[in-house]
Amino acid sequence: MISLCKGLGYDEGKAVIVEGALTGEEVEYEKISEKKGMIEGRVREILTSSPLRVSPICPYYGVCGGCDFQIVGERDSAYIKEEIVKDTMKRVGKLDILPPFDPPSYSSFNNYRIRCRVHVDIKTKRQGFLKANSNQLVDISHCPALEEKLDRLLSERGGDIFRRARELMFENRVNRDTGFVEVPLFSGDNAVSMSDKSVDITVGGIKYLASASVFFQSNPKLLEAMLEFVKENIVGESIMDLYSGVGTFSALFNGEDKTVYAVERERKCLELSKKNAPSAISFTDDCARWGKNKGKHVDTVIVDPPRTGLDRDVISLLEQWKPDRIIYISCNPVTASRDLALFSSYYPIKAKVFDCYPGSSHIETVVLMSRVNTPKE
Repeated sequence: MISLCKGLGYDEGKAVIVEGALTGEEVEYEKISEKKGMIEGRVREILTSSPLRVSPICPYYGVCGGCDFQIVGERDSAYIKEEIVKDTMKRVGKLDILPPFDPPSYSSFNNYRIRCRVHVDIKTKRQGFLKANSNQLVDISHCPALEEKLDRLLSERGGDIFRRARELMFENRVNRDTGFVEVPLFSGDNAVSMSDKSVDITVGGIKYLASASVFFQSNPKLLEAMLEFVKENIVGESIMDLYSGVGTFSALFNGEDKTVYAVERERKCLELSKKNAPSAISFTDDCARWGKNKGKHVDTVIVDPPRTGLDRDVISLLEQWKPDRIIYISCNPVTASRDLALFSSYYPIKAKVFDCYPGSSHIETVVLMSRVNTPKE
C-alpha cells in the first residue's frame, strides 16, 4: 500500500510516486529509485502548493518515522482517507457500486495518543522513536501527539522509562536489529502501564482494564465514536465478537439481555476481556479453529482482525453461520477490500472512516455487511 504522504504524478509518460506531494501540486522532485514504467522520488521544492497543505505541528516531522501525514489538517486528513478507502474498494474489492459512507470521524492531533513504544539506548540514555525507514534513534524529549502523562515521561532522561528499559535489558529484551530496548507505554485514567500491569481507562462511560502488553486503541475519543457506531448497528439478540482482544466491543453489552460470544487466541487479552466483559461467554482459541468446532448461528458477528485481514476459513464459516449482519472493523483498507470481494452472500451496506491516527497514514474503517438471498455476480 502506498503511504498517504506520497503523491502520484507523471513525468514524460512515466508514473512518478513522490513522497511529500499532495493532489494538485506541481513539484520539483529528486529521484530515489526507478523501475520499469515507474519512478519513486521525494519533494525537493513545491512550485504550486495545494490549498490543503499546512505546516507540520511536530518539529520532528520528516525525521521521526512515527507520523507521516502532518501536511494537511485533521478534517482534510479524514476526508482524504475516506477517498483512499473508496478507491481501494473499487480497485481491490472490485465493487462497482460503493456503499454509502457516513461522514468520517476525526480528532485533534494534540495529545490524542494514549499508547506508544519508546526506543531506549541504554548506553547513552537517549530515548525516542526511530527515524523513518531506518534503525536510527531520534532522541525526542517532547511529542505533541502523546497524552500528557506519556509526554512527561518521554521528557525525562534517566527516569521511569530508562529504569524500565534496564529491567527489560536484563530480561534479554534488547532488539537485535536496532540494539535498543523497546518500552511499551499505555496511559490510563490515572496511571501509566509499562508492563503486564493493568490500569483503568474509561471510554464512553465504560471502564476497561488494559496494559502496555496488549492492544488497545490509541485514540480514546475516536474509539468512543467507533463504539457508538458499532452498537447502533447491531441487530438481534445474539452477538459473536471474533478477534475480541480485551473485550472492547463485547463490553458494550454488559448488563444487557444479549448473548455475546467473545473469541480471542491471546490469553493475556482474554484474561482482561473476562473482566471487561464479564457477561460474555469467552473462548481462547484461533477464530477459524474455534468456528469449525463450536461456531453457531448468531444475529450479528463483529470481526476486528489484524492488518493481514480475515483468514479464508473464517470467511467460509461466516457464510455458513448466516448471521443477519457482519460488522467488519479494519485497520488496513487493502486487506479489508480483498476480503469483501471473497464473500459470496454478503455485501456492504454502509461504511465509515475513523481517523484514529491523525497525522499518520493509518486508517480505521468500519463496514456493515448484510446477507443477500442470491450470490452476487
